[in-house]
Amino acid sequence: MERCRAKSKRSREQCKNYAIKGWGVCRMHGAGGGPRTWEGYIACKKGPSKHGFYSKEAREELRDLQNSISQSNARINKDFNTDSTLK
Repeated sequence: MERCRAKSKRSREQCKNYAIKGWGVCRMHGAGGGPRTWEGYIACKKGPSKHGFYSKEAREELRDLQNSISQSNARINKDFNTDSTLK
């Protein structure tokens, strides 16, 4: 039986698990995972996300928040730079 070909980044030692037949790596290093066809890939992309951190709505909300923070920082810097009492 063949051993997994994956190696540790830290110790540079080979993984000691058995490889899945036809893959060359064990289940923990990627054997059997992921979509097999383009249609499967598209179906995975359309599936629900587990936590929603990267949903379209969350990204738009984060972008709006970042824009408002930068605008307020710009206003604060402008007011600070034009304040004559500090000069």
